[in-house]
Amino acid sequence: MAAQIDYQIEKYQFTAVDEDPRLARQWAEVLDECQQAKADSAERLRIALLNVDYVTSFELPFRLLLIRAPQLIAGMRDALAISQKSALFNDKRFGCVYSLRRELETVPDTFRYRLSTRIRRVSADGVDASPFQQIAKETKAPRERLRIALEAGLSVTALDGLFWFGIQRMAADVLRLRKAGVSIATGETAVADNLTGTLRRVPVYRLSPRDVK
Repeated sequence: MAAQIDYQIEKYQFTAVDEDPRLARQWAEVLDECQQAKADSAERLRIALLNVDYVTSFELPFRLLLIRAPQLIAGMRDALAISQKSALFNDKRFGCVYSLRRELETVPDTFRYRLSTRIRRVSADGVDASPFQQIAKETKAPRERLRIALEAGLSVTALDGLFWFGIQRMAADVLRLRKAGVSIATGETAVADNLTGTLRRVPVYRLSPRDVK
């Protein structure tokens, strides 16, 4: 089991290109409410659904630091009447738009997002953000970034994957790597971040010891 990792977020800007000012205000209010309440993952999603005109599957992990957004959405359906439609993100990824509104005809079908961050990674083993940043510079493909990190002996949390590799569904990419023959061990570690103001446990992945180079 890995020791606690602290993500000290000094800059974090996730926005849609040409973002509607109304949506920008709604998201700012959601984040403020989540921080004040120190809301857990499910509560952060609930607050967003209740207060934002619509949310997308692409943005939920980045805006709310959700690592299991599809499962959380599914768990909300008994309590909330969630409408959805398909959409395309950044010209290459397909996903969904979710809303408590019944009609989604006026919601766009395509979205472009950008992310700008400055995050310090502090852990007891002394591994900071540098190796993750270096891998991100060397290759663009998110799953390839993950493979390189694992084969370099790094332990990679779901938040490492989100912040530096652009991976929104780490478990899905881990499964694909396993099917390709990469032996990956799974554990859990405690993480804290000053964006949500919470301490929680998240999955952490590493190459099986015999396979580390």
